[in-house]
Parts: sequence; C-alpha cells; structure tokens
Amino acid sequence: MQRNPQESKEHQGLINMMARHFASQGYRNIRADLPGMVAPEVILGTKQNHMPDLTADKNGTRIILEVETAGTISDDHTASQWSLFSDAAKKAGGKFHVVVPKGYRRSAEQRLVALGLRADEIWTPA
Repeated sequence: MQRNPQESKEHQGLINMMARHFASQGYRNIRADLPGMVAPEVILGTKQNHMPDLTADKNGTRIILEVETAGTISDDHTASQWSLFSDAAKKAGGKFHVVVPKGYRRSAEQRLVALGLRADEIWTPA
C-alpha cells in the first residue's frame, strides 16, 4: 500500500485532526503515528502485526483508530489491519474507529460489511 504525496498529506492531516479531537474530549495516553508524537504500540496478529494510526484511552476504554484515504479503503492491507484492530478492540473491551475522507463513508461501510467487520465509529471530516 503506497500513498501518493497528496494522500500522505491527507492521511497525516486526518490523524492530526483526530488526535486534537480526542485531546479536547479528555482522552489520555494519546499516541499517534505522526512526527513528534509517541507512536501507538504494534498490535500482534496471528498472520501479521500492525500499528494503528492512533490509540487513546478514557475511563478504561481504549480507542484503536485507523485512517484511510480514498485509495486505501479497498486495499488488502487495509482488510488485514481492520480485522486485527476490530478484534483487538473487542477483546480489550475497547472501540475500533475508522476515519475516511469526506464522501467516502459509504465506501467504508460497504467494505466493513464485505469483510464481516464492524467499526464502533466511522468518522469523516466536516
């Protein structure tokens, strides 16, 4: 999965937006895959390990969040990540969130259904 420079910039912007959002909502231990921030811990899978784009904690609940761009929603790598993160959140009593660009919510919903997965929240920028 390789993003072009524009998608990479959009990806980082969406992660940054969500880090600010969770900080404003009182979440703690916010870790994000962004320069200058502590990276989230890698989640170990049976087939492949992945690092989510962001994790945050509040009241004993961990959010595991993954950001996608238009070109990565249907990617095989994304399927592997979403499956692992959804399962890890469920096992830990946490929540799995997905962020996609404006106009791609339906694509993300359809992809989740096709994979037999459920996100607790799908975010899109206003």
